[in-house]
Amino acid sequence: MTKLLFIGDIVGETALAYLETRLPELRATYHPDFVIANAENLDITRHNPSPGNCGMTTPSLTRLFALGVDLVTGGNHSWDGPEGMSIHADPRILRPLNYGDQVPGRGATILTRGNGAHAVRLGVINVISRSALPAADAPLAALDAQLDAWQNQTDLILVDFHGESVTEKLSVGFAVDGRVTALVGTHTHVPTLDTRILPNGTAYVTDVGMTGPNAGIQGYAPSGFVKRTRLRLPTGDPLTLAGGPIELGAVLITCASGRAHSIERIR
Repeated sequence: MTKLLFIGDIVGETALAYLETRLPELRATYHPDFVIANAENLDITRHNPSPGNCGMTTPSLTRLFALGVDLVTGGNHSWDGPEGMSIHADPRILRPLNYGDQVPGRGATILTRGNGAHAVRLGVINVISRSALPAADAPLAALDAQLDAWQNQTDLILVDFHGESVTEKLSVGFAVDGRVTALVGTHTHVPTLDTRILPNGTAYVTDVGMTGPNAGIQGYAPSGFVKRTRLRLPTGDPLTLAGGPIELGAVLITCASGRAHSIERIR
């Protein structure tokens, strides 16, 4: 059996500090063979002309990789911040596959654990919905093309689908059921209760949820969001992290022979 630990949307410094304490415990308890994390909200980066306020920086990524995270996935904030273009030179960082060929980075890669006959090849694919990134290409078409290109090159495949629509995520999940080992949803930061194994052996959850402070909105302080909701105009207020305890959004997937046997939430 191979175990995959997937950690959902890591939000900010306090979540990273929490993982520096918690992830070694999780590794000792569950013994995952691969650890994948969505980290597009790892830092508050506000930097003009950056496309947004979130993103990733080298110092934070270095701390995350030091914990044994094998690969980082992204989403609509993949290119935010002053390092939003340069960080994608690191092969351990994925960005949405279906955002064309002109932006930096790669949307799929294969990780290998072990040697010879005991080697396990895990393909990881990051796709995004148009609800999260309107200029994206069709996610299912890009996913199908990548799976076709990987024929006989992988033993297991994990898909991070970054999007808002439950129906879209489920539709794509059923479309690739049996062709991928697991499809996990990210982006909303809200964990869903629908962990399941689809009929042909694909582990599925609509949203893993965030790993971040829970006394606000998606890990961030609520004041700016409330003001924008009232005014319906940009306010210029800086984005700040919420307070409160850190909630852990994570799932453990147990699989063999390309199929998932179980998917469970880790609290």
